[in-house]
Amino acid sequence: MVARKKRSKNTVEIAGVCDDRFTKLRRAFAANFDDGDVGAAICVYRDGRPIVDLWGGLADAKKNVPWSRDTLCATFSISKAFVSTMGHMLIDRGELDLEAPVAHYWPAFAKHGKDGIKVKHLFEHRSALVNVDRDLKPGELYDWPLMTKALADSRPNWPYGRTPTYHSMTYGYLLGEVIRRIDGRRIGRFHREEIARPLGIDFAFALTPAEQRRCARVQPQTPPDEYMPPLPPNPAAAARAIQGVAKGDRFNAPAFRAAELGSGSGHGSARGIAKFFACLGNGGSLDGVRLVSKRMRDYAIKFRAESIDPVFGVHNKFALGLQLNNPPGMPMGPNPRSFGHLGAGGRIGFADPDRGLAFTYVPNVMWYGGGLGPRGTRLIQTLFDCL
Repeated sequence: MVARKKRSKNTVEIAGVCDDRFTKLRRAFAANFDDGDVGAAICVYRDGRPIVDLWGGLADAKKNVPWSRDTLCATFSISKAFVSTMGHMLIDRGELDLEAPVAHYWPAFAKHGKDGIKVKHLFEHRSALVNVDRDLKPGELYDWPLMTKALADSRPNWPYGRTPTYHSMTYGYLLGEVIRRIDGRRIGRFHREEIARPLGIDFAFALTPAEQRRCARVQPQTPPDEYMPPLPPNPAAAARAIQGVAKGDRFNAPAFRAAELGSGSGHGSARGIAKFFACLGNGGSLDGVRLVSKRMRDYAIKFRAESIDPVFGVHNKFALGLQLNNPPGMPMGPNPRSFGHLGAGGRIGFADPDRGLAFTYVPNVMWYGGGLGPRGTRLIQTLFDCL
């Protein structure tokens, strides 16, 4: 493995390391900058070791700041995979029961007929709490006490336990509050102490000022025509599902970066996310650190639910809080057992447990589309062409 610096047609510099067997992947990554990427990073782990770790472009196009080795990127819904793993850890320790009512751990949650919602319904996106009853003001989505109280005070949006409906913004608070009630720590501290530090990965919720200074600037972008999001079957519910986001700079706002929004405010490097999925792909342990037992990992990646989302109109395929290989919108290679999570704007992290492979791609553009998008899809296709 040798250090590489290569320029694409538009002279974007690509830095990092790349095993010679994956030269085609490096070229595909460089080509993405001709195709619309502003700044981005990719990382591939194989058999527990990084074999591709590349970055390029601008972390901040407004200030002409280049992407560096330690740049952090907003990952949006990739965050859900980390929160789900925190839940898996508590299940593995015998502290969390999937069949128990949520109200067993969080008594106030039982209000308005929610006493029958079970913990498994949270992981499966079947709790029917895609949005809260409260009208959220800009920025209130980032307030943990406000959001957890609003969820406890809300009525189910429809009968729970039925068709999985993607809990875009509420997932992290629902599962995260159960974790807090059991463990005493909110997800930011739990993650740092139980996952990030032991495993040595650069990923965090509730970013410190120093971490915020390393963040790539999120840049809005219109998705390609073929990846334009479908018209939501339930526009009112879809609109309410994302209310409460701060106005103005939105995903570059300090309030967003400092939030413990388990559904989307996690920030990390491609290297850190890939190592996390490499650990899960390796049966839950890597480099002497065990997050979960192999038995728990195997249970967590089993198919649990599939649907055409009745709110957002996308095709969902869920394991226990993780997404399963689901082409063409969420492709993770040829193995149907591959698992991971997509993030808005074309981000993805996943593991192929049978090939000992983990992959992450994090660009700093942001668009709401109908799936991974052409640049991420091309990278994944090229990755498997190199094997």
